[in-house]
Amino acid sequence: MMGNGKDRILAGIRRVSAGLIGSRHDFSMEARIFHMTCLVSMVTVALNIPMNYLVGVPSLSLLMTALLFIVWFIYYYSRFQRKLNTSFFLFCLLINVFVTLNYYQNSGIDGPSLLIFLLSLFLIITVAPKIQSRLWAPLNIVLVGVLLFLQYHHPRSVPLTYPHSEDRYIDFAYSYVVIALLIVLITLYIRKSYNQQRLELIKKAAELENANETKNKLLSIVAHDLRAPLASIQTYLEMLTEFHLSADEKRGMEQDLLEKTRNTGQMLSNLLLWTANQMDGVTVRLEELQLSETFRPIIAMQSAIAAEKFIGVENMIANQAWVIADTNMLQLVFRNLLNNAIKFTAPGGNITLSSERRGQYWRILVKDSGIGIANDRKDTIFSIKSQSTYGTKNEKGTGLGLLLCKEFTELQHGHIGFESEAGIGTTFFVSLKGSRFPESVVSGNKQVDSSVD
Repeated sequence: MMGNGKDRILAGIRRVSAGLIGSRHDFSMEARIFHMTCLVSMVTVALNIPMNYLVGVPSLSLLMTALLFIVWFIYYYSRFQRKLNTSFFLFCLLINVFVTLNYYQNSGIDGPSLLIFLLSLFLIITVAPKIQSRLWAPLNIVLVGVLLFLQYHHPRSVPLTYPHSEDRYIDFAYSYVVIALLIVLITLYIRKSYNQQRLELIKKAAELENANETKNKLLSIVAHDLRAPLASIQTYLEMLTEFHLSADEKRGMEQDLLEKTRNTGQMLSNLLLWTANQMDGVTVRLEELQLSETFRPIIAMQSAIAAEKFIGVENMIANQAWVIADTNMLQLVFRNLLNNAIKFTAPGGNITLSSERRGQYWRILVKDSGIGIANDRKDTIFSIKSQSTYGTKNEKGTGLGLLLCKEFTELQHGHIGFESEAGIGTTFFVSLKGSRFPESVVSGNKQVDSSVD
């Protein structure tokens, strides 16, 4: 409860700060620093009004009152009318006029005016637009030199306005504390803003690097994986034209072309779906789905492909397993996992499809007796950085299938993972929110493909 209260207070402070200074999405760092400077200046001037009256300089209190309203107008003009350059010009002009008057009204070199000049120079250097800083910074230095020169040659033109000597010490001490506090606040805010922008730039650089890697990956796929089957088809057609092929030779080449085009079609489908998901997003339509019925056409089609490699497919998915999912997404995920299992399982191996209840979730498992996943590939198996691999009959993989599986599973509020041991096999599992939980669950639809000799 205390933590939530603290978070609400911090969130409230951030909202108030953004309202007064402006959010970093709408205003530049220079504009936000300028707004904060105006606010702190107004507070400082407001405190100086009674302070100058107490130390015996009532005329300066009146000057401070006028200054307070002028600074408020400049702040309003920049923050709400978004006229930063004009507002800063007026602010610098006002500061120079005010500090010059303050120099004569507050004892010249014997007062704190030089400290205020130094503060104004600091503000000009940190906040001013580049063109304006070339004007106001030299003007500040020249103005200080002129005032010192005039007072040196005409000392009586700048009277000592402190009634008592201790008033001068109080005014100096107070001015120093206020100016030092203002410099600290502005410096801390600059550092904070700089660090925020630095982190944002680092994040954007990482995103650009990932985007560049993705582009290179996709170009590699298009350049190699789509060209290879087209070249094979061209070669086959050329051989049909130029040579007389026997029925067995034709059948062998056609079978090879069928395998290549099938893998290319799967890869192209994954590529297009993943690209569409990255560019435009996808619409997720969650509904109650029975796993056994949802997967039935996929298992039938993939079992026929597995039979060509003499791989057995055992379906142990429970009839009672219902999940909240998107039909097309779930089928794509399952089809990719089953296709990978067939691709990386040697002839004579077996694949087991099953389901198990885990609390309010159903877990779908695709277990194979294939070649497994090497340890150095496990960390990148679900990323665009995953390297292309070949199946047990040189079936080409691109790595996009598992990346798509991960993204589509997460869009359905699920989780995907795997367990694998090189040379023994791999088990992929997908966990999804369940529905219609029965009191007891038994495996259903158990069937063993008869393609294993």
